[in-house]
Amino acid sequence: MIKIIYFIDIAFIFFLTENKRTIMRKFIATLICFIILILIISSCNNEGLSPKKALQVINKDKILNNVNVLSADSMFGRAPGTVGEIRASNYIAKQFNEIGLKKINDSYFQSFNMIGTRKIEKKSSLVIKRHNKILKYISDETLTYWSSSQKKEINIKNAPIIFVGYGVQAKEYNWDDIKGYDLKGKILLFLNNDPPVTENGKELFKGVTRTYYGRWTYKFEQAMKLGAAGAMMIHTTPSASYPWSVVQHNGSEEKFAIDLHGSGYQVDFLSWIDKKTSNKIAKSMGTNLEGLFKMSAKRNFRPIDTGYKISTHIESEIRKVKTRNIWGILHGSDPELKKQIIVYTAHYDHLGKNDNLKGKDKIYNGAWDNALGVSSIMNIAEAFFSLNKRPKRSILFLACAAEESGTLGSEWFVNSPPFKRSQLVANINIDMPQIFGITSDISAIGVDMNSLGKTLREVAKEYKVKNINSKTVSINVVGDTNPNAGSFYRSDQVNFAKFGIPAIAIRPGKNFIEKLNFDTDKYRDSHYHQLIDEVDDKWDLSGCERDMRVMFEVGLKIANAKEMPRWVEGNEFESIWNKLHNIK
Repeated sequence: MIKIIYFIDIAFIFFLTENKRTIMRKFIATLICFIILILIISSCNNEGLSPKKALQVINKDKILNNVNVLSADSMFGRAPGTVGEIRASNYIAKQFNEIGLKKINDSYFQSFNMIGTRKIEKKSSLVIKRHNKILKYISDETLTYWSSSQKKEINIKNAPIIFVGYGVQAKEYNWDDIKGYDLKGKILLFLNNDPPVTENGKELFKGVTRTYYGRWTYKFEQAMKLGAAGAMMIHTTPSASYPWSVVQHNGSEEKFAIDLHGSGYQVDFLSWIDKKTSNKIAKSMGTNLEGLFKMSAKRNFRPIDTGYKISTHIESEIRKVKTRNIWGILHGSDPELKKQIIVYTAHYDHLGKNDNLKGKDKIYNGAWDNALGVSSIMNIAEAFFSLNKRPKRSILFLACAAEESGTLGSEWFVNSPPFKRSQLVANINIDMPQIFGITSDISAIGVDMNSLGKTLREVAKEYKVKNINSKTVSINVVGDTNPNAGSFYRSDQVNFAKFGIPAIAIRPGKNFIEKLNFDTDKYRDSHYHQLIDEVDDKWDLSGCERDMRVMFEVGLKIANAKEMPRWVEGNEFESIWNKLHNIK
């Protein structure tokens, strides 16, 4: 602007000093001034865009271009601690810089160590006995075991197995399965899921919708909190929502955790046992597996000694893997509210490369999971940066590392935030968004858990689409399409929620406005965590573009709202939010 005014002054002086010359010269000088004035007006108009015009910045072609870069073979599948991850993280940081996002602590990177633990099978052993009678099992086929304590060697001798039902302690439901029982040094035997209880015609927990209390990670965290020597999880397909094959290699695969004492669940002994083996234990207790489920669905349940004892020796290989989150921030405009921060997240890691595979293709490119999510938040960041008026609250964009290793990047961020944790007021997570075109719905996991869902519904009402019957409708916001799977607790948003920060995760809708000639569910099942997760001719990012525009407006509305988001009354994370903000 200063340079333009300077040129106006020069042109005006030229006009004055040359006014005794020809009329033509006067005309030229006047014309120059006129052109420069037009440039000034144009320059003023280009200083920023209105929120509605900023939506146009979110563009499917821009998103796709970044997906192609991040999912290229040259990124080698973006596994933590690899050359591919370094390349991908450098690229994302470069994009954040070019967008105009500011560094945090003078860097676009938040580095941390992961601890990798793998049980040494040949040097480890497990014996389960009751009155000198050994419980038979087949490693991996009917029972798995390992240690998450990050110790090279574990020895446990004759630790009693105590059945603790669902192991839930939930103040908001006045529910306590532990009843003050001293469980230090014991092995806790858990049921998966929530207690299925109805009182006065009302479901006490959330019925088919799994709460965090029903998640297996909560049970293992309980074991650590209660000072137990170990935890065993009874597996049935209905209670877990997935088959035994999903967990059967837990004892032999390398497990990762963040290098932070007391984080997650650090327990000497962990195990999954199948339905058949669990039923043997139940029969020794004078009941059966169904009986264990029934007795645990009552308020008066108390921990029961099963009569079994465990002796185990576990040796593990321990290694450290360095990885890093990528972050960039747009500072808010309000002197006070800018201290509050809304965090957009998407994980950029994937499964890497497996040279042991047969065939030419050995790279898990992870185009949908989750190069698309990262590309989406980068484009949303561009839209925010293009605004003519910055939002009142600050907006932080976080590309999370090691999500596939157990949501470790987001766990590290929330455990070690660069700001006071109370300043983090909302999380919007993007993981595998829409790739098949425009739908008349949008799925949001956590939509009924906190006020972010209300904001999403308000924004969605303003978006009109023609459904498959050519009827004009507003976008319908739906919740988790498989609520019993507990999907809210299986991606990066869960780590924000566990610290009381309201969070929501966006998923693809299913009601397409144009009929597709293939089954989208089958496509997902065949591509998820597979080598073929690459951009192909079935991709149509017009739906992703629309959904990301919606999420931009949701974030903007939250950023300018008078009050910060909060959990709905009675939610399992509400009491943590109250404590975070000193609300009694």
